Amino acid sequence: RVVCSSTCYRPETDTGREPWGLYRVHQFTKVEMFGVTAAERGTESEELLDEFVALQQEMFSELGLHYRVLDMPTEELGLPAYRKFDIEAWMPGRGKYGEVRGG
Repeated sequence: RVVCSSTCYRPETDTGREPWGLYRVHQFTKVEMFGVTAAERGTESEELLDEFVALQQEMFSELGLHYRVLDMPTEELGLPAYRKFDIEAWMPGRGKYGEVRGG
């Protein structure tokens, strides 16, 4: 298990989807979690993914955020992924949920 922080740059523009505020900015910092598993039982990768999601849920709960976990449909997955979870938090200023963690 490894955790790192990186500065990211988003190339797209907002195209007016958000009428005000700073929801999707062009530069942001994110924390990423990485893990490597052995394939001894065949369930190690799924168990590590569940552990990572549980850790993030614990952090959002401790922050007092109202959040939800989305088990993303297969059409939302990139090419080597077989499963992905996004976490969205309620954003009162926007009046809706917004992604705070992507898989």
